[in-house]
Amino acid sequence: MKILIVLAHPEPKSINGQLKDKAKEVLEKAGHTVVVSDLYQMGFKAVADQDDFQNREDPDFFKMQYEQRFNTMTEDIINEQKKVEEADLVLFQFPLWWGSMPAILKGWFDRVFTVPWSYSWPHLCDKGKMKGKKALVSITTGGTPDYFGDRFPFGDLTKCLFHMLRGCLYFCGFEVLPPVYHYAVEENEQNKIMEQWEEKLKNIENMKPIIFSKIEDYLIQGLPEDKKTDFEVINNFK
Repeated sequence: MKILIVLAHPEPKSINGQLKDKAKEVLEKAGHTVVVSDLYQMGFKAVADQDDFQNREDPDFFKMQYEQRFNTMTEDIINEQKKVEEADLVLFQFPLWWGSMPAILKGWFDRVFTVPWSYSWPHLCDKGKMKGKKALVSITTGGTPDYFGDRFPFGDLTKCLFHMLRGCLYFCGFEVLPPVYHYAVEENEQNKIMEQWEEKLKNIENMKPIIFSKIEDYLIQGLPEDKKTDFEVINNFK
């Protein structure tokens, strides 16, 4: 497979940086081709705005989605889109910050996943533009597992990431693999974490995706009462 790793952490020697390095090592050893987008090291611009376009179709009023349709985006956006196009699987590596992804990664989605390149009606979900590609989210947390859950201080982690797993990735057509969580990684546990991560990666081609609803399930009157919502579905992948 061709694999794109998107890393969002400012410190290359951090546990996130090490997890990225381990992923690259293991996947390349298994015969995969790996490309890395290290967003902080690239100095990737995190804010979507008028400067994302080399030319403006409407210079008087800025509307992001309108301008994206004319495909005049800056070179950094085009380069990232090419990486995604060539990838069979995109692996996202980042720390959990405020119950979500770091701003630089959110900016990557805002700027790179343009219209109609990443989605357009009715090319959504199982019929999305990214159909045939897989996505794997790997995150680190500052809290131990007992801090996460519906009845615990930090909330349910998978539900926290629903907007990314379902709202970004599956929405655009990716097959979303069950996320991998590395809880409260202490220095004396890093070897164990890396061993567990390596075993996951060795089995990456056999991982089964989360089965979300198909787009036609929504087209007439919303999701039927006898079907689980995607929020309920994702709750099974804890």
